[in-house]
Amino acid sequence: MERRQTDHARGARRGGQRRLGAAEGVLVALRHCSLDEAFTDIVQTAKQHNVAPMELAHALVAIAENDVTYDVDDAVAAAVSRAWGDLLARPGHDRSGERAPQSH
Repeated sequence: MERRQTDHARGARRGGQRRLGAAEGVLVALRHCSLDEAFTDIVQTAKQHNVAPMELAHALVAIAENDVTYDVDDAVAAAVSRAWGDLLARPGHDRSGERAPQSH
């Protein structure tokens, strides 16, 4: 039983590391900053909005991917929107995330 709990904790840690790494990657791509700057931005934004950094990272990735299956907490979604909403509003996409029609 103890091994199963250890494996579960290890898997959760890896999942959290992957989400944090993905969120850092989103910010590196959007802000053209370093990984260290992206990490600092996530931690400072979480602190400023009184939300958990890992939850903020997960929400940032879900919103960037337009993942409607991930239920983002309202406070966390608001923090993502205030911090990076302008960067996430990509040209050529409407607000639903669908590709806007191209005029020729």
